[in-house]
Amino acid sequence: MIQFEVNVPPMGAVRMTQRSKWKNRSAQSYLQYKSVVGYAAKKHFVEPINGPVATEIDFYYPVPKSWSKKEKDRALKGETFPTVKPDIDNVVKGIFDSLNKIAWEDDNRVVALITRKYYSTQPRIVIKVWEVEVA
Repeated sequence: MIQFEVNVPPMGAVRMTQRSKWKNRSAQSYLQYKSVVGYAAKKHFVEPINGPVATEIDFYYPVPKSWSKKEKDRALKGETFPTVKPDIDNVVKGIFDSLNKIAWEDDNRVVALITRKYYSTQPRIVIKVWEVEVA
C-alpha cells in the first residue's frame, strides 16, 4: 500500500472546454490543483499500477471561521461532518484525474473506493492506493 498526503484544501473537478482552460479562473485553479496532487503522487510511484486498484481517500476541510467555539470543537472531534460543496464525487473526480498515468494507467483500473469528508484545522487530502490481488 502506498500512502501520501497532499497539503491543499479539497477541490472539486471543474468542467472546462479547450478554450475555457486558458480563460476561466476556476479552470486555471483546478489545473494547478491537479498539478500539486500529481506532483505529490510522483514522489511515491515509480510507475503506474497496471492491475486492479483500490483506493481510500480522506478529505479534510477547514472549519468555518463563523462557527462558535462549541461548533468548532464538535467538528474537530468528528461529531459534525462537512455536508458542504463540493460534493464528494466531484472531489474524488479531481483526485482521479490527478492520479491518471501516475498511480494507475487510467482510473478505470479503480475497482474499490473508500472516501470520507472531515473537518480539520489543517485542510489536506490523505490518499492510500494499493493493487488488488486477483483471487
